[in-house]
Amino acid sequence: MEIGATIRAQRLAKGLSVRELARLTGLSPSAISQIETGKSVPNVLTLKAIAEALDISVISFLFDELDSRISLVKPDERRRLIRNSTPTGDLIEEFLTQGRNFQMEPAIIIVPPGANSGKPISHPGEEFIYVLEGQLKYTLEGIKEYELEEGDSLYYPCTIPHSWFNPAEEREAKFIIVATPSLF
Repeated sequence: MEIGATIRAQRLAKGLSVRELARLTGLSPSAISQIETGKSVPNVLTLKAIAEALDISVISFLFDELDSRISLVKPDERRRLIRNSTPTGDLIEEFLTQGRNFQMEPAIIIVPPGANSGKPISHPGEEFIYVLEGQLKYTLEGIKEYELEEGDSLYYPCTIPHSWFNPAEEREAKFIIVATPSLF
């Protein structure tokens, strides 16, 4: 919802007409109408005057916009993606955010013993890796192969072709990956 629509909804909820809100704010009725219809964008002082007249906080005008930028995901609410299946189990990615308005994409990847990511890939952006459990061999093509263990982290530009492998024979690996920009 846009600020103008939020102002209109709040005004109507308070039972005020455009003229009454104009009188309370010192603005003209046409100014209120233009703001509510999105033809005019109020400055901070005007927003403050309208908020005071409606007896609400200025930040409440931005809630809908802010709500789309906030994501709380409980463990049982995570979207899960089976990246591929291996003889020792499914390679699973659990997304740690929900929504599409994010600049980064955090996920937990669960890697069965002996599983790998497939052939190296590259894409725009950067990635951050943090190993939660187990170990990974993480390859940045033409740069180096990194042996990562619990607590290790790796940060790199995604334009470098990269791949990973769980070398353990019996233990799954679990790591957090944060990619920018969001790919899904």
